[in-house]
Amino acid sequence: MAKLVFFQLNHYELHGPQSMSSVLREGGHETRLMVPWLEKDPIAALQKEKPDVIGIGHTTVERQEALEWARLFKKRIGSKVVLGGPDPTFHPELALDPAVDAVVRGEAEFPLLEIMDRIKEGRDFSDIESLAYPENGELKICPVRPLLADLDELPFPDKDLYLGRYKYFRSYPIKFFMASRGCPHGCTYCANKGLRKLYPNPADYVRFKSPEYLVEEIKKALSKYPARTVGFNDDLFTHDADWLAEFLPLFKRHIGLKFFCTARIDGMTEKKARLLSESGCYTCWYGLESASPDTRQNVLGRKMKNEDIREGVRILHDHGILTQSYNMLNIPGESILDALETLRFNIELENDFVVGSLFQPFPGTELADRLIAEGKVRDPDSCAGRESLSYFAFSPFVQKDSRKHQNLQKFYVLGHRHPRLMPLIKRAVSLPPNPLFDILFLSSFALDYGRSHRLRPWEVAYYNIRHLWTTYLARKRKVPEG
Repeated sequence: MAKLVFFQLNHYELHGPQSMSSVLREGGHETRLMVPWLEKDPIAALQKEKPDVIGIGHTTVERQEALEWARLFKKRIGSKVVLGGPDPTFHPELALDPAVDAVVRGEAEFPLLEIMDRIKEGRDFSDIESLAYPENGELKICPVRPLLADLDELPFPDKDLYLGRYKYFRSYPIKFFMASRGCPHGCTYCANKGLRKLYPNPADYVRFKSPEYLVEEIKKALSKYPARTVGFNDDLFTHDADWLAEFLPLFKRHIGLKFFCTARIDGMTEKKARLLSESGCYTCWYGLESASPDTRQNVLGRKMKNEDIREGVRILHDHGILTQSYNMLNIPGESILDALETLRFNIELENDFVVGSLFQPFPGTELADRLIAEGKVRDPDSCAGRESLSYFAFSPFVQKDSRKHQNLQKFYVLGHRHPRLMPLIKRAVSLPPNPLFDILFLSSFALDYGRSHRLRPWEVAYYNIRHLWTTYLARKRKVPEG
């Protein structure tokens, strides 16, 4: 038996580590989770665990922090360090950092299992599919393992990894699940298009668990960790109408809880909305991004018509389902007037909730590559610094109205809730950024977060204070000295 500790740099319940942990445990290995912001002394806790491998999954905005921790682990712990997640997948050269033993690219369950098996046997773990690793100072990149076509072949995700480890996750009234993997669309700002090209069997990129499997997974998890609400965190939960027609009646019969999910708004139909409503769906989240069809199609790769968006929102509302839109500010080529128009479009649509984030030119995405080729992004890794850990706080892409976009993001929820303030907001975005704007954002976002997640007032206060700590305040602390 070998032991792996998942060292996680954020405070979210992630599905990837749960799936990897279940495969490793079934293979006879031991796994643990460690979130440094939920530990008094993460280094002392790791030394007590004595892991053979420390796995750090990270996004681009967490890269610098991940490497700082990895270097500290090499000095203080001595375990093997393996990186995974979207950023290492597109940046296998991270394996050349002296603190990193290997990078796993793409889906990691079985490559990670092979690593642990070889460590248990005392063998070298080079030449494993999906790995990048250093050899005599040079980078070796192995072919990526084919996608697992049938998700039912996996053991149920290991909910104990999170919920059994920290009360923070266990006591949260929402329990999260994923019905599928992959997205059929190719938005230029998203990693899905690049990830699909990575695998030798891209036709299997979008996969759904069978309805029976997923219901049993949820039943097993909730029998040990009860919930008030279920959240489905899929890229696109409502993609397959036939699958919905099989799964949702089973969910209603065997689970019977309220739930929220993701949807492609221009693909919403009366049949889908009726099934969702009858089965307990109370909110659908969808990507709007911009009110401009030209921006959506030619910049973001989202071929959606405004009339189809209106119709999708109407259908959901007619079936009693709330809508939450995701919107992007500081989109390349958009002015502050364009961004204000997107906010007005949300008000016109009568979306129940809105989320506004700032564009991030993530390396490996089509849009970032285009901006680099055009000379509009000088540093392709400009998202990888510690100062940009929040999509809400900062955008490394700079254009004429970038500062105004960043200010508008702080007023986004407030403007949506109180349209009469729009003339005032239009003037306020020209002011210098200041702490008052941040306070207005955090308070308005917290209230909307509570409404959209059906949280009680004390839960809104507790979880948003913890979110403020882990996302903003704790992150300002440096990684401990070596």
